[in-house]
Amino acid sequence: MNIGFIGFGNMAQAIARGLLTNKIITKDELLFSTHRKETREKIENAWKVKGADGNQKVVDHSDVIILAVKPHQIENVLGQLTIPESKLILSVAAGYPTQKLFQFLSPKQVLRVMPNLNAQVGASMTAIAENTAVSKKDTDTADRIFKAVGETVFLPENQLSIFIGLAGSSPALIFMFIDTLARSAVKYGMPKDKAVKIASQAVLGSGKTALNSDASPWDLIDQVSSPGGITVEAVLSLLQSDFSNAVVTSFDKMIEKDNDMSGK
Repeated sequence: MNIGFIGFGNMAQAIARGLLTNKIITKDELLFSTHRKETREKIENAWKVKGADGNQKVVDHSDVIILAVKPHQIENVLGQLTIPESKLILSVAAGYPTQKLFQFLSPKQVLRVMPNLNAQVGASMTAIAENTAVSKKDTDTADRIFKAVGETVFLPENQLSIFIGLAGSSPALIFMFIDTLARSAVKYGMPKDKAVKIASQAVLGSGKTALNSDASPWDLIDQVSSPGGITVEAVLSLLQSDFSNAVVTSFDKMIEKDNDMSGK
């Protein structure tokens, strides 16, 4: 299976790295294009893979094309290409609806996909927008590609705004929590690097515990909380500080901003 990348920034590179590491494709089956020749040559030397000096060459080479350019560049890029209907197009451009892609592509060949930052470490949560016009074979191909960088979920496209808040932007909030927790430890004398490592591992382990447990997150809180103990004191303090409301409000702001950007 030949896979081509139109645009090869951080996210595209993370996906490509996952595909190569998991032996989904070989280096000979990968081709990419970039806007700048200097960037392409630098990547070619570092990765030992072939870059193309034009987007159409990527299309001609590939069975699957991952469209990884900025949303404002899509119309200019697609308007200059001839893409046979047999090619599967996976768009990872945030905020660019599938309906707009249909101006340039057949509904039978395109899926909108939303990985998140954690694809860089093979731990992405990726949403694939449902499109019943795309064959099961192509849908399975998309699923296989993005499972190379983490977990996947299929969602109706009208729920992608929710997904952005839940998985696309939320790493920033989680990084804020890790940093604040670590700085709290620094306040009492722990070195920052050790505090960040401890807090990060606690978040990682808690996520794994939640995924592998049949218990609800609140039930898991109860498992950590001994009567009259330290954890109960901390949980009650966050409740009194309106921690939950602050998270909900930030989520609301993300949804509002996405709606504004999408013209809803």
